Amino acid sequence: MIAPTELRPPSNWQDFETLCKKLWGEIWKCPEIKKNGRNGQNQHGVDVYGEPFDKAGYYAIQCKGKNNYTHKQFTEEEITEEIEKAKLFEPPLIKLYFATTAVKNAKIEAFVRKKNVENKAKRLFGVDIFSWEDIVELIDENKQTHDWYLKHQNFKTSRSVAVTFQNGIEELTIEPQFKKRRTHYRTEESSGLLSMKNRSKLQTIYMAASMHISETTVNLSYCGFNFQIYNTGDEPMEEYKLLFDFNKEIKYISKTNIKSNNLLSEIMPIRYVPDVYLDENALAGEVIPQKKILVSEDAFTSEEFFIKPFPKDYEIKVKWKLISKNFKDKGQLKIIVKPQIIDIPCNVFVDDMPNVAIKEGNIEDMVVNKKD
Repeated sequence: MIAPTELRPPSNWQDFETLCKKLWGEIWKCPEIKKNGRNGQNQHGVDVYGEPFDKAGYYAIQCKGKNNYTHKQFTEEEITEEIEKAKLFEPPLIKLYFATTAVKNAKIEAFVRKKNVENKAKRLFGVDIFSWEDIVELIDENKQTHDWYLKHQNFKTSRSVAVTFQNGIEELTIEPQFKKRRTHYRTEESSGLLSMKNRSKLQTIYMAASMHISETTVNLSYCGFNFQIYNTGDEPMEEYKLLFDFNKEIKYISKTNIKSNNLLSEIMPIRYVPDVYLDENALAGEVIPQKKILVSEDAFTSEEFFIKPFPKDYEIKVKWKLISKNFKDKGQLKIIVKPQIIDIPCNVFVDDMPNVAIKEGNIEDMVVNKKD
């Protein structure tokens, strides 16, 4: 029999959510426990909910899978944000549990106790947190879940995989740069510029700068990253490859953000980079390692490639599927886009005051000269 302390967390958040549903369904004696909505819908901070057998009202669980190899922790900011979301759940909750694969953390537990007291003082739902050690104890105390997960664990310890971005993270934040021209139509008096001679000199300098084109440029609107494949099972993976899909949630995909010619035009996607094949039409691709075997507890990191997201704050869901000779798995990663849009001022001189105005242009790629 496997000791409770040897139980590994699920390899992806979907399996962790399923485990929480089964475990608390047994604890609450609630056969009608449900997952809340589906992926992409507003879940108001609730992944699983149900009515415990001896309670009145809805209890809910927010499942937070954390990377088990980098010891990533649940943060106070995440807890506060999820509590605020859960206030919008209908009907109002009686209790909200945070279930996480992260290890126990006294500081976080103290923060949750504080939020629990604050909520109850406001006649809101109670709050509690269960780390992976807590969840393992609950699994051991509930036979149906224990037997179910033990079989699941035996399979996972034989063949399993963790797919992440570089450095073992499942949630990546990128900050692409864009520019937006802001044209000021102004008279010489309103601009504060001095003479026609000075204006002509400035215009000459501007035209000269515009004509200078570097042989090599970098498009900062593209952001690069890698995939990491970690063999978390006991057996080698043979002839494996990773398929990934950005679900049409990006604008372009490319092998590089560097342009080596005399044109400052937008970088066009390219189909192939070593170990990575890109499909610019489907905004998807494959990682096919040249080394065909990945032994247990070893990791493979793909070559870097680049995506160009849309110039707005949003989240990209990256679906992945791993296929090997004797094993397959699938999951989802997240990219958070926080673009930096930089205003580029431009002066146009007019003769009459009625024509003085400010006009904003379209958002364009931020292309700069490559530094040696």
